[in-house]
Amino acid sequence: MTCATVGLSGSIAASATSTKTTPVTHEATSSQGGEKSFIPLPRHDSTNIVTTFSVLPAVGAPTGVVPLTSQTFTGSARRGHVFVHDGTAWADLTSVFSPGFLYDVTLAPSPSTALSGTGGVLTSLTNSGIPVGRLRVTVRKADGSIFVSDCSVASTSGASTLPLTAADCTTPTRL
Repeated sequence: MTCATVGLSGSIAASATSTKTTPVTHEATSSQGGEKSFIPLPRHDSTNIVTTFSVLPAVGAPTGVVPLTSQTFTGSARRGHVFVHDGTAWADLTSVFSPGFLYDVTLAPSPSTALSGTGGVLTSLTNSGIPVGRLRVTVRKADGSIFVSDCSVASTSGASTLPLTAADCTTPTRL
């Protein structure tokens, strides 16, 4: 095993900084027709989602939802595919939004409506009163259309359902 020390000198050392102040740019490439086009760089986003929770039961109806644990989800759109990392592995969600070339992704907690349930179980994750157990994935296709899908990452009783798979996501809706 060998180790090496790398030193910067001259103008390279003078311009080296520990912070990035300008966005990443990509050189224009010349296609066969002579037109210059830009190569899209991978798009990334992340969000934190409550993956386990408890429902405070009352007689006949729940009184609240208490978050117990959460997980950071990271999304990446690269080469026409959308991947989401759930903390354990990368899930390929391209099939949820196919057909089409996907090049942009955003992640967020799915919205919820007023609390509704029976005993210690929610009637639906969308009726939790707070955003828990569902990840909203929004993608943009090459034709400019934008689609959104909500993926379940918890059960209605508050247990985590990770790892995330394409089967956990709803049919996409065009915005």
